[in-house]
Amino acid sequence: MKKLILIPLCFSLLFTACNDDESEAVIPAVSQIDADMRGDWTNTSVKRVYYSDTDTVMFADSVARQAYFQFNGQRMTVTLPGSSEKDVWNYSFPDKNDSTYIQLKQDAETTNYKVTSLSDSAMVWVEERAWAGFPEEVPDEEKTTSKLGVYTWKFVRRK
Repeated sequence: MKKLILIPLCFSLLFTACNDDESEAVIPAVSQIDADMRGDWTNTSVKRVYYSDTDTVMFADSVARQAYFQFNGQRMTVTLPGSSEKDVWNYSFPDKNDSTYIQLKQDAETTNYKVTSLSDSAMVWVEERAWAGFPEEVPDEEKTTSKLGVYTWKFVRRK
């Protein structure tokens, strides 16, 4: 009788162990930066500086933030404290000669950043936008246009 119970149990373990869950797949790192940034981070601030056509600062500000980022080697998932909504982006390091260049894609939107520093506990990205408008929080028709907007994103690793 015990043998009859053991056979179905073995089959159930076999099928349970063969789960094809894609989230468990380990994606090989394409660079040391890719390997080091994997895991959970908190975006703590964004500094914004807008330059005129004479390269002088027209406007600058910074914003304290708390947004959670998870990097798994292919997808970046962003959540806000107290929210169950997830904003998912694919990311890649498309320039084989510059591993600090990271590209985010979501549907038809693409954004490019440069990873300017990365340690075990902190990370900084810089994004440059030509003809960026400011201040960020007002409607587009009320914004002043700059020649260049430089956005510095600061992260700390979550424990």
